Amino acid sequence: MSNVVTFPGTRPPSNIRELRNPSYQLPTENVVDSTPGKARRHRRQQSELQTETGKNAKIRRQRREAWWQSERRVEYWKACMKMHSAIRSAQLAGLPEGDNHQTAENWHWHPIIDSYRKAIAELLLTPASTLLNVAWKQKALAAEEHKYTDLSSERVEAAIARDLEFLTAHPTRRKPAG
Repeated sequence: MSNVVTFPGTRPPSNIRELRNPSYQLPTENVVDSTPGKARRHRRQQSELQTETGKNAKIRRQRREAWWQSERRVEYWKACMKMHSAIRSAQLAGLPEGDNHQTAENWHWHPIIDSYRKAIAELLLTPASTLLNVAWKQKALAAEEHKYTDLSSERVEAAIARDLEFLTAHPTRRKPAG
């Protein structure tokens, strides 16, 4: 009795014994990678690098990755602050859920808030990849998010100006001439 399962629409291998034999080697020469779309993706990447729009897209993609990383760091520390506050509140209220954690003291708050402020400062200085990121920086500047960091308003304004200059010099699409 065979332990090979066949499904409708598939055919069993021509020589099952070869597949079971660990010493049997599959051919390594003249093997074509038939991954669907791989050749098309490679051609698209090649053509992107040759056009101005493609070059701009690559640069923006690099900036986007850096922005996302900094943004995730801010979200992490924001969540830590909320969690510390929730734990402290549960422990002060005497809820049994508070016993699941170490005692949350007031002085534990300071390193968390310092790390959050450092992450905000880093995000304000991270190069923006879109106008939406620049708008966030402008709102954060207006809300004085940098107030308790070592950043000055002028330094944040200079970073925003550099971002706007970059986005103008590296548009997503060129306007047709005429």
